Amino acid sequence: MQRSPRFDVLTIGLAYLGFIGLGMNAGLLGVAWPSMQAQFNVPLADVGYLLLASTFGYLTASFFSGTLAYRFGIGRLLVVGGAALALALGVAATTHIWLLLIAFMFIGGTGSGIIDAGLNAYLAQHHGERAMNWLHASFGVGVTISPLIMTAVLTSDQSWRIGYMVVAGFIGLVAVLYLFTSSWWRSVVPQTASNEQPARRVSIGSTLRMPVVWMGIVMFFLYAGLEATPGQWVFTYFTQARGIVEESAGLWVSVYWGSFTVGRIFFGAVITRLNTRILLRVLMITAIISALLIWWNPVDWVGFVGLTVLGFAQAPLFPVLISNTPRRVGVEHAPNAIGFQISGAGIGVALLPAFAGVLADKVSLEIIPPFIFIAAVLMIAIYELSIRQAARIDRAAIPAAL
Repeated sequence: MQRSPRFDVLTIGLAYLGFIGLGMNAGLLGVAWPSMQAQFNVPLADVGYLLLASTFGYLTASFFSGTLAYRFGIGRLLVVGGAALALALGVAATTHIWLLLIAFMFIGGTGSGIIDAGLNAYLAQHHGERAMNWLHASFGVGVTISPLIMTAVLTSDQSWRIGYMVVAGFIGLVAVLYLFTSSWWRSVVPQTASNEQPARRVSIGSTLRMPVVWMGIVMFFLYAGLEATPGQWVFTYFTQARGIVEESAGLWVSVYWGSFTVGRIFFGAVITRLNTRILLRVLMITAIISALLIWWNPVDWVGFVGLTVLGFAQAPLFPVLISNTPRRVGVEHAPNAIGFQISGAGIGVALLPAFAGVLADKVSLEIIPPFIFIAAVLMIAIYELSIRQAARIDRAAIPAAL
């Protein structure tokens, strides 16, 4: 059956709503953690348990997302993901048991992984780089809003739990919308280049045997960790190490995430006119310079500028790399490869901020800026290695073609 273009417009809108919800979820913990830490009476570094639990769920779901989408359809999968995430946030907002909170962080991570990998694969398969950038701009909208919500809650002497409940309600509403529109979504079975018939399905193992796929996993691990570490620790660092008041610190966390939103909207509008390889290299260098400004910080505004530019510089990296995946690995392998890359990003989101927390606990919070700088340097190093590897493969293929 031919799918009406009207459904494409509506499903893209629903995809954007889903990513707003993912962003709102991602922006909560960084601002709420000092209050949560005090209420649960756990050490500063124990945020790592929450991040790791969420990541294990995220990895499990995103790793198998391609297979599950083939079998059940993306619409049904999104319903399950949205319901799981909303349930987890609702429990987080009400429980006083630390171990139960960790357990439901795993469930929430599963829901996030389903939505994230599923929608990334769907837009990469059926839409272009512009739609992909705006999908991730929607994440930026959510992750900009939720720190403001949590900051407003905390500064009005209310419990952090209210912020979690607000976000749970929004994501629950999105899950209901997915339930009533599950038949609107196209199949994720890829098409051949001529779009005449579906390309053959491939196994997870055959995709994992491709070296380019593993390079992508490492790349997404480093990128996602670099993105998440400032969002998780800057509020704590500003308030406890630099003596900045909560209102101002919370505002600048939102500015950091807001710069992602602005960047993704901007680059989504101009991406078709840019050389993406050069763009990625320039922005990765800019991220290194921005990290240096946060570390140097002779006065507070220099660190604030560095934080804002860091967010803007990272804005198009994830969507551009995801959009290029079908061209790098082939359309047959793309759904699996995107799931694996999302898994790598999930590991980075958990492990790098968690490791930063351990270092902050053992050394001091002053370790956070150099940690961000080192992550930015490693990211561009892996990117350059991947370009050289791709060039060697291309040169090797020329004699065979002749």
